[in-house]
Amino acid sequence: MTALRRTAPRRTVPAALLCLTLTMAASGCTSGPGPGPEKGAIVLATGSDLSSSGVRQDLIRAWEKRTGRTVRIVRLPDTADGQRSQLLAAGQSGDSHYDVLNIDVAWTAEFAEAGVIRPWGTSLDADFLDSVVKTAEYEGKVWGVPFNTDAGLLYYRKDILHEYGHDQPPSNWGELKNVAIQVADAHNRKAARAAKHGRKPPTMYGMVAQLRPYEGLTVNTLESTWANGGDPEATSFTKGEQVGALQQGVADVKDRLDSIMPHEATTMDETESRRWFADGRALFMRNWPVEYASVAEKLKEGVQFAVAQLPGRPTDGKRMSVLGGQNLAISAGSTRPAGARALIEALTSPGSERCLLERGFAATRDSAYREAAKAPDCPLPPGDAERGERGATGRPAPAPAREPAYTRTLYAALRAAEPRPRSAHYQTFSKVVQIRVSEYLNSRGGAAIADALAREADEALSGRG
Repeated sequence: MTALRRTAPRRTVPAALLCLTLTMAASGCTSGPGPGPEKGAIVLATGSDLSSSGVRQDLIRAWEKRTGRTVRIVRLPDTADGQRSQLLAAGQSGDSHYDVLNIDVAWTAEFAEAGVIRPWGTSLDADFLDSVVKTAEYEGKVWGVPFNTDAGLLYYRKDILHEYGHDQPPSNWGELKNVAIQVADAHNRKAARAAKHGRKPPTMYGMVAQLRPYEGLTVNTLESTWANGGDPEATSFTKGEQVGALQQGVADVKDRLDSIMPHEATTMDETESRRWFADGRALFMRNWPVEYASVAEKLKEGVQFAVAQLPGRPTDGKRMSVLGGQNLAISAGSTRPAGARALIEALTSPGSERCLLERGFAATRDSAYREAAKAPDCPLPPGDAERGERGATGRPAPAPAREPAYTRTLYAALRAAEPRPRSAHYQTFSKVVQIRVSEYLNSRGGAAIADALAREADEALSGRG
């Protein structure tokens, strides 16, 4: 806290003298009004809302109603690469006309370095999860506010595991491989016997994941590296234990592909892997929480699944996932920075974060994960009210908070999750990983590819790649 200092009384300068002094720099001396109010709609650039309920747009409309301000939403391309390219090009041209940017957490350092976003100017309050705050920081400054976050989870067929004597998900990746081989083989043999006089069911594989050469492959590679002792805070992959961790992490991904996954996993993203799991073609799946509702909707009646944290390291049991999600930042070229800040503060408030959790997103605030009675109230009408159902008073009927079934698991996963490397050159690093690991996964050996990856990864992160 800054100490208060006693200062001497200030001498008042006569108005006439002040006017005379300023005349040299101005044509007249008038008190004049201060800066006028911001004009026009606040322009928010974002990708499409990933939630079927459109909760993020609902929060924006509620803020408009409360404040009388208008928000114009600019939809960016569907792909992450398209969104990033458009925002960078617009920001660096100095003519973006955007006020608020909804950016992927992996872009913070690059956008800050490129001058596309401005510093937030204050620290984030302690209610934000510590792990998530890291995604908004770069070079000692805060550059945005966490909006929604994400952590990888292990989806598994609870009913099938129970049938073969496994009532808990695997604790580490080695155990997962062994259980996947044992249970999938037994399940397929049983299904084949039962299908002698009927339609043969699809073959069940041990696992599916996102191994297509895009950001999902980078995420799976990092998680496997960390599971083999890699340090998420390390800035180099060619020093100390990091070298072996990266090599073993890549080797483990390939081993799982060759032993318990279909080769089609090398073409899978989040959606395709979810389809395989929901169709009964995989016992385990690594995916994000946002796919939970889709899986529950697609599975046949009576089929049971659950989610757990990703398997831990065999040495200490520590479970780590890559943090996903999006942050809200003020565009460097915004002409309405006060309105942009007010909008961001409202969309990331405790109540708004609770709304996001209730509608299927991973909230960024600790308070959102409290028991329903102690959690902040979501300011949006309950879901029943949105469908027009009303109580005896004619007002929307209240509904209990709809906390997702996996909330406790998600909360634990988020607290243990880590950001991707915070470098202005992260995108180059990710492309290197995608190209090299994809080559390795599709080869019959190719250990040299894994050996070269550490050196090329360092070059990319430092801007030399």
